[in-house]
Amino acid sequence: MFKRVPFTPGDLTDHQWGTDDILTGITNSTTITITNTLIGDAGGSMFEFCKGGNDTFFGGFFNVINTVYGDAVGNMLGHSKGGDDTFWGGGSLPGGGPGQSPTNTFYGDAGGNMSDHSKGGNDTFTGGAFAGNIFFGDAAGSLFDFAQGGDDTFTASFAFAQNTFYGDTGNNMSDHSKGGNDAFTGGSISGNTFYGDAGGNMSDHSAGGNDTFTGDTTLMGGLQNSVNKFYGDAGGNISDYSKGGNDTFTVVATSGVFNTFYGDAGGNMTGHAEGGNDSFTASGSGSNNVAGDALTMSDHAVGGNDHLTCGNTGGSGENILRGDADAMSGSTHGGNDVLTGGNNSGSGQLNNFLYGDALSLSGCSKGGQDVLYAGTAAAGGTVNNVMWGDGLLVGGARGDQDQFVFKDAGLMTVGTQNTIEDFSQGQHDQIVFIDVAGVQSFNDLVITQSAADTVITAGEDQVTLHNFAVSLTEKDFLFA
Repeated sequence: MFKRVPFTPGDLTDHQWGTDDILTGITNSTTITITNTLIGDAGGSMFEFCKGGNDTFFGGFFNVINTVYGDAVGNMLGHSKGGDDTFWGGGSLPGGGPGQSPTNTFYGDAGGNMSDHSKGGNDTFTGGAFAGNIFFGDAAGSLFDFAQGGDDTFTASFAFAQNTFYGDTGNNMSDHSKGGNDAFTGGSISGNTFYGDAGGNMSDHSAGGNDTFTGDTTLMGGLQNSVNKFYGDAGGNISDYSKGGNDTFTVVATSGVFNTFYGDAGGNMTGHAEGGNDSFTASGSGSNNVAGDALTMSDHAVGGNDHLTCGNTGGSGENILRGDADAMSGSTHGGNDVLTGGNNSGSGQLNNFLYGDALSLSGCSKGGQDVLYAGTAAAGGTVNNVMWGDGLLVGGARGDQDQFVFKDAGLMTVGTQNTIEDFSQGQHDQIVFIDVAGVQSFNDLVITQSAADTVITAGEDQVTLHNFAVSLTEKDFLFA
């Protein structure tokens, strides 16, 4: 039987249950910075079967540093559970517009670690404008044992902020811990960094949640002049038998946006780690640097089946898409990925560099069965598509069957600056032409040799097979 108790400077234990409180920080109109520290339930730790209340926090604004603990300043242990808390940065009421404050640090559940069978609450965070916002969805420390993060939601201020959100923990996840399904909505003219589960490493049998990043295009003319960094699961490494979640990144921007996306780990995937099936979709002016799984993969790590898509930039830019990682080694295996280059409906040149698996594969690593779509351009601009079905194969590394797709859409065509770097008949790779004017079969192609390259002319489009001087047959193509 739970016993409701008000805030205590000590610990919550046994079946104690925090009350549902509303806490408001001091608004400061002076030039001297002050600090608001708000604590929802326990100034110490939470043990056994205790539970945090569903608290609401309004941080003060103007020359204020807000530090807020949703449930406990210390650790959560046993079968303790965090409450479903609501945090407002800058002190503004719902619907009243965002306030301004120098720094907001919000701990959704615990300022320390979560262990045993503890579980975070489903918390909601709203950041302040003109501020540095740091949000820990569940714990600032680590998650271990069977601890589980809550399903948290973070919404950035409309503009002018540096937002860092740790979906579950600012540190590491280990043992059988599990991340929650967290959601982040970024702001314009801001820096948005989102660690879906852990700011550090994931090891043992830990598992990431299914997390979502969405760029807000409704305010300040869209998600413009922003730098977005998304680590689907861990900012560091994923090792042992840990597994990444199925994460989604979606941004429709107006101008000047730079997106960096690592579907699972910002560092390395090692051991028997497995990447999730992640989705990246971005359009608008800017550049995208994307890896479906991690920076590097080694040992027996396996990449997820990822979908990486760049939309219409309306101008110049550069997209670098890697289905799995920068480098794969050991006995790693790439996922079956779908990569789509960006389109250019404006002027200038858009460059798409598409790698189905990695920049390089070595050891006994093996690429996945990937599909690569070339980008298109309107008459006023150009697009340059450089495509690797697998990547540079070194030593005993092997590729797999890949498709290279060239699809025109009316006046938007793939043009003539298209290069396939690793076309292989031995791997049963295929070239696909879709909706290309005047091209319906193998007989409509003009195939010539240019030094060590093979040049395929399909209507007004052209594709060069680099360092390929073998005769092509109908089996190498598909048409639609």
